[in-house]
Amino acid sequence: MKWIHSLINEVKNFDKKTTFLLKKGLFFSLLLALFSTFLLAFYDGLFAFPVLFKIGISLLRTSLMFAITFFICAIGFDTIKKEWN
Repeated sequence: MKWIHSLINEVKNFDKKTTFLLKKGLFFSLLLALFSTFLLAFYDGLFAFPVLFKIGISLLRTSLMFAITFFICAIGFDTIKKEWN
């Protein structure tokens, strides 16, 4: 539980540029996840094309990996930036 509080405090102390990039990256990931959810709902509701399902699942995985990568890279970039100053 202590590491969660330290992670939250680290995110709150990000540089403004790092926070801006993190927000834009997470927003892009959210849009990609919503589009993949739309494709999966379309697959479930109207058509049962296996290709549509695979595209939706692949996009959902990609959006989650983008979100995780943006978050981890923001932490790493901010840490490096603070050590240089």
